[in-house]
Amino acid sequence: MNTLGQRLAAAMKDAGHPRPADLARAADTTTATISNWLNDHVKPGHVKAEQLFRIADAVKLDPRELLLGPEGRGVAEHGSAYMYMPSEAYLDVWQTACEIVARLLEQRGLTVDYRRRAALELMAHDLLMEGLHRTKVARVVMTSLP
Repeated sequence: MNTLGQRLAAAMKDAGHPRPADLARAADTTTATISNWLNDHVKPGHVKAEQLFRIADAVKLDPRELLLGPEGRGVAEHGSAYMYMPSEAYLDVWQTACEIVARLLEQRGLTVDYRRRAALELMAHDLLMEGLHRTKVARVVMTSLP
């Protein structure tokens, strides 16, 4: 399986971004960030959702494919046979965060673009991981809605 960096390097050239600086401009990020991705210094569990979406858009790949590979089975750690597969508990927290955001948007009759939604879901996830109760997380997210 190709590493995250190898997938990005191939997609970068296919999308017409021959240099990391070109992709950085297209993805509205820094050359250092792109370099970290290309050199497999990015851990899948630490990828910022908004950054993933911007880079995936710039190279015209589905964010899941960029992060997890074509089959979406997991990410091979550089130099290791270890496969990253999130635990059920971790997925439950993500699901809860997504449900909170979806419910609040629906209640207020709002639609937001995927970047804004990803940022809201990431914030909800981080707050849940810190141990905040769902109702408190919902209140904080609500203050961030347009």
